Amino acid sequence: MKIIILDDSATIRMIIEAHLEDLGVNENEIFSFENGFKALEFIYMNGADIVFTDINMPGLNGYEFAQMLYIRFPRLKNAMFAISGDENKESYMKMKEIGIHRFLKKPINAEHFEHFMKPEILKRKAAEKESQN
Repeated sequence: MKIIILDDSATIRMIIEAHLEDLGVNENEIFSFENGFKALEFIYMNGADIVFTDINMPGLNGYEFAQMLYIRFPRLKNAMFAISGDENKESYMKMKEIGIHRFLKKPINAEHFEHFMKPEILKRKAAEKESQN
């Protein structure tokens, strides 16, 4: 499994990594980036199963990142989570317009994170195990 975390905040990346590890994800399955172009390059070369992207970042923002990613990997629309501390409904509507329907609000609440991510992780691990058999 490959989980991508894209956020310009090192603190947010570390928090998400810790929450994922608490859910049983191995640290070698988590790939963190502060730059959208580097994240895209990694995904183009290695693929991804779950992607977290901040909405507001310098350079390539979350909207642009998602649009570029979907051109090559349309299946990731069901595996993309937007992260934002912005309460602006326009931001959420814009993400929905491009196909992201899952949002995590900053600061990230551990219980909320587990509620949404545990089923995703279990589903991906089961699919991974099945493909190995």
